[in-house]
Amino acid sequence: MSKVIETVEDGWDCVPRLKAAVQKIDNLKGLIYEIKNCVRDHDLDYIVEEMKQNLENAIECLEQIDTDVVYQTVELWDEED
Repeated sequence: MSKVIETVEDGWDCVPRLKAAVQKIDNLKGLIYEIKNCVRDHDLDYIVEEMKQNLENAIECLEQIDTDVVYQTVELWDEED
């Protein structure tokens, strides 16, 4: 059964671990560019280790997220209304 959590966030800021996982994946943008565009700036062992480490860190963040939660955005009412 899902647990509903009300939040004023309309995006995913209410799940910090999700944003952290994306940041770990984003750390790979430079290496992905290098691989896709045939640029050889780093040694293979560096690329592989960096990719593994960042992906393992992203997975660790994702495993800590309670996926039984449903986030429901609520609006804060202005007291003057």
